[in-house]
Amino acid sequence: MGVELGARMANTAISVMERAWVPTGELFNKVSRDYAGGYAGGRGRLESREKVTVEYRVRHLERRSSPVRYKGIASKVAELVEAVGECVVVMDLTRTGQPVHAIIMGAVLEVMKDTRTHVSQCPITVTGEYGAVSHNPDVGWLVPRRDLISAALLLFESEQLKIAEGLGLAEVLTREFTGFKPKATKGELKGWRLAKNDDLVLAVAMSVWAAERFLRQRNSVPAGQIPA
Repeated sequence: MGVELGARMANTAISVMERAWVPTGELFNKVSRDYAGGYAGGRGRLESREKVTVEYRVRHLERRSSPVRYKGIASKVAELVEAVGECVVVMDLTRTGQPVHAIIMGAVLEVMKDTRTHVSQCPITVTGEYGAVSHNPDVGWLVPRRDLISAALLLFESEQLKIAEGLGLAEVLTREFTGFKPKATKGELKGWRLAKNDDLVLAVAMSVWAAERFLRQRNSVPAGQIPA
């Protein structure tokens, strides 16, 4: 779940994405070994397997216009967590900092108490165009803008990022994605933070970045403290 928090007089966007493995139709042989019976090297057995590829599906998308009421955002995020179940909440703290994050995750905590839902959090602060990804306990993951958008753009262009047609903002999100392209110099991303509304792209891009970084292995999911 991506929560792109805008300043008080800016838009806030929320997205919910499903990460799925899709069969490619390409088969391969996997060798399994049976060590029963005392075979030193095990007895090999060929098993037919099918290759899969990851796919991201945007299931929910909304934009809250200014002036933003953060308690209303907190209620909505908690409502979505209750409906979705186990998830990772990825939230942009760049404009609001920890206080708003604490309000929202506090509302999520109440849902967790009632439903026993397991929720992980991944706070993000967006940094400049260049630099390395790092972590700071006060501001979460510091991630360059280019890293965030590139992860989503690559999947969008390879058709591994699917946007449900029934979403009211599906066409808007598609248009925002296609509006980003590299500049002629320095490999910078033209259109990043230059468009009037790019909050939807960022809400989705943050989710993709976190999923690609943390969801490849279950034990790598961030387990940050959720404030009471």
